[in-house]
Amino acid sequence: MDKLKLTRRQFLKAIGAAGVLALPTGFGYQTLQSAEGEDLPNSSPFAMPDEAAISKPAIFSPILILINDGAANPFGPYLAEILRAEGLNCFQVASVSTMDSVILQRFDLILLAEGPLDNRQADLLKGYVANGGKLVAMRPDVRLASLFGLEQAAGSLAEGYLQVEASHSIGQGIATETLQFHGVADHYRLAGAQVVAWLASDAGTRTDFPAVALHQYGQGQAALWAFDLARSVAYTRQGNPAWANRECDEWNGIRAINMFKGWIDLDRLAIPQADEQQRLLANLLAALSQDARPLPRLWYFPGASAALLIATGDFHANPHTAAQELLTLVERRGGHLSLYYTPTPASIWQRAVKRAALSTDGLPEIGNALTGRIDAPSPALVAHWRAQGHEFGLHPYVDEYSVEPGLEAGWRRYWKEFTGLGYSPVPPTVRTHRIIWAGWVETARFQASHGMRMNLDYYHWGPLFQNSTGKWVFGYMTGSGLPMKFVDERGQILSIYQQLTELADDHMLDLHWGGVAKLSPDDAVEVSRAVLRRSLTDAPSAIIAQFHVDPFAAAQVFADRARRFVEGTTDAAVELGIPIWSAQEWLNFTEVRHDANFEEVQWQSQGNRLSFRLVSQASSAVQLTVMVPISHGNAHLVQIEVDGSPIAHAERKVGGVSHGWVSIGAGTHRFAVTYA
Repeated sequence: MDKLKLTRRQFLKAIGAAGVLALPTGFGYQTLQSAEGEDLPNSSPFAMPDEAAISKPAIFSPILILINDGAANPFGPYLAEILRAEGLNCFQVASVSTMDSVILQRFDLILLAEGPLDNRQADLLKGYVANGGKLVAMRPDVRLASLFGLEQAAGSLAEGYLQVEASHSIGQGIATETLQFHGVADHYRLAGAQVVAWLASDAGTRTDFPAVALHQYGQGQAALWAFDLARSVAYTRQGNPAWANRECDEWNGIRAINMFKGWIDLDRLAIPQADEQQRLLANLLAALSQDARPLPRLWYFPGASAALLIATGDFHANPHTAAQELLTLVERRGGHLSLYYTPTPASIWQRAVKRAALSTDGLPEIGNALTGRIDAPSPALVAHWRAQGHEFGLHPYVDEYSVEPGLEAGWRRYWKEFTGLGYSPVPPTVRTHRIIWAGWVETARFQASHGMRMNLDYYHWGPLFQNSTGKWVFGYMTGSGLPMKFVDERGQILSIYQQLTELADDHMLDLHWGGVAKLSPDDAVEVSRAVLRRSLTDAPSAIIAQFHVDPFAAAQVFADRARRFVEGTTDAAVELGIPIWSAQEWLNFTEVRHDANFEEVQWQSQGNRLSFRLVSQASSAVQLTVMVPISHGNAHLVQIEVDGSPIAHAERKVGGVSHGWVSIGAGTHRFAVTYA
């Protein structure tokens, strides 16, 4: 029998004659109540701080981070995030005010945040180094100057560059080009120190002042960083805070990219400058540990993977068939994709009818009569996509063009729309429509307070990326291809990761809404291929690609361009052996890796044997790769045992340092590493 055919006018006339309460009787009050949607959840936006070192003395961590509570610079706690990003999850954190000689002696290495010291504190650190300790200090107090084999000189350098000393072993594997830093570096003259890196006043002018220096002092060693690496990395990644909430290009809307105008050297965009400087710090710590405990480390990616392609697609209420076509293209390459969906705003009554129409075979004609043709994905289809390994998340409007403008109003409205259509739960990764951004990190703080845990709004798009010769440049706007948690203006770590979107189709291609660079699909694919290839060699990265759903619902010419870009980019990843993941999969791995800890790190010098425990959240879906130095002093790695059994190890270099590595399932494992 043919289904009942109703026009919109007939349907409205019918429910008007029956009374408005007849509709809930037919659909059920539960449907209407569910269609109202859920309220935004609330949680603390701040990450839990690392526990103080003095509270857990039995863990035997090699590294102590000393934070200065009295510092004008609030970014000291961010040093912990830098070490976790580099996989050096074998540290504890304490305040300078709590240290004494007994505490300091427990640690092989001390990483000192920028800030003032009193005479007692300075004497404690000098005594620690003189007795064999190793100290790395960020823009240290003048009371420590004698430790570093340097003499303070007049002047300083703001917003400059550094360049590694090519002849020094610690600089091996680090980019040889000058690298930007943000903040102020003090000037020093050499008085016996080794120079690891030099300051440069601009991209082409190296000075005679060290940026990083190393010196033997008594039985120990002390290294100086002339500027604060923590502040510099935060500013490199998150942009110029002075430009927050300022419009500085000809495109309407405030975006995170506005904070990078004149802030990033376009000639250095292909280099992940923040990541390179973090690896320089890791190299320095590894070198200082050569006569102490070898430092275990976690690789950036799962298993043996050398890089990842994270596939995403913004989905602006297009027909679900267009989204399915995109998903199929990615699935054919063995990958998963994150869809960020914007539902069409509707009243609760319209949403109830649409939800019923999407969920019940007997009601599509009624739903169409009220809302027009329904092309939205049904909750059952969304559940199927998720079961296939894809992510289906929220893409909220929060700008002046949204139905309800403003950050909170936009989020609240679209959260209700999304959940009211039956798409719960809302996944924890997000990209905002038009990548609109508030404050330096206000958007990130707001999202973290409502359960979001990875943000993709730092996005390679717009005229900023055309250099003075007219050439479009591609790479690392934030100086990084890796995730790190946001840090706010007060130095508080937020419980949400920042991850750059490097490959954006709406920047590269001329699609139905226009474009920026207007590259041909073939040229755009070559950009993708070059960025992916570099991630395998010089810049370990998770490369985020934006594949909009919209072109697949547009005219054939635009669908063809989008299809060629998707196929070419994902084919390049397959050819290079790079897995294709969704953002949610990447977040799950990132969180397990970040929160893992190396505990009970002990070194038996007589037997050349390193032992430790890896403690992480158990997850069958996460493969962690543990690395240990190939060489330690005059000894060489010969065997790695995991949970009492020998396991074959491979070798890879990170920042020029060779490591032996093994991959294991996430959980708690005991390691024994033998050198000979």
